[in-house]
Amino acid sequence: MQQEAHQDSESSQQADIRAAARKSLLQILEPLAGFVSDLGFSAGEIQAIFREAAVKSAAARQLEVSSRINISGIAATTGIPRNEISRILKSTTETAEGVEKTSDGHQQSTNRILAAWHRDPRFTDPNGQPADLKLYGRGATFEALAKRYGRGIPTRAVLDELVRVGAIELLPTQKCRAKSPMTVDRGMSTRVIRAFGDRASELFSTMLLNMRKPEATKFIANVSDASVSSSSLPLFRKEFSVKASDFLTEIQESLTDKARGRSTKRRESCARVSVTIYCHESANPDGEKSSTVSRRRNFRRES
Repeated sequence: MQQEAHQDSESSQQADIRAAARKSLLQILEPLAGFVSDLGFSAGEIQAIFREAAVKSAAARQLEVSSRINISGIAATTGIPRNEISRILKSTTETAEGVEKTSDGHQQSTNRILAAWHRDPRFTDPNGQPADLKLYGRGATFEALAKRYGRGIPTRAVLDELVRVGAIELLPTQKCRAKSPMTVDRGMSTRVIRAFGDRASELFSTMLLNMRKPEATKFIANVSDASVSSSSLPLFRKEFSVKASDFLTEIQESLTDKARGRSTKRRESCARVSVTIYCHESANPDGEKSSTVSRRRNFRRES
């Protein structure tokens, strides 16, 4: 009887852990979903990238305790077929052709439409450039393009999304002009994306180590306030920037001194150390809508 009660208690605890994990994972993925959407990735592409990450993570953990990678073990851990695992592990570098083959069937409908606009002769000008298209009507129109490559998504929904991200321009003559071959948020750059990947990876790795090995916990702490008035934020940002800069300067000097001390000693293993400080502000904390929202413009179809 006691054994059954113990088993029920363990099952309940495991269920609670999985429920908490699902909630935490959703919290993590929501901002990441915004990031990948700004870069024009689809859910299908993200799934493929995550499967690759799962394989590489499982392989790295195996190498921590063994000298070889066990593909069957990775399959048992991740649920990914062994042939796919082998392909991922063998592809140390991915060619441009490989990227295209991987993403073509899963890319966003908006990117598929933009790509067709740039390469389908029916929608390009004599110079091979994307032609200015009438929104509606007969022949080569934006509506025809969206219907052919949009996989059932309404023309107006595609139009609004491409306008929103700045990939196309609406002309006064009720025509549209392509401005970009793919949807990427205008605030993105290679430098910003790389910095995001580096900092996010370091933060997640540190917090994960805290859970796996509490005895080796790296110090992470945070302070917060329920709310800060909008008028006070500029002053707070300025104070935070100065204090954070002073603190990081001290840490840099300390790390440099320790690195110099190590160089005078015998050769020994070492670990790379980095310290990051960030300040998080919730967007529109009072639930206010952006004042830049404009009314939707209606377009007429030509008879």
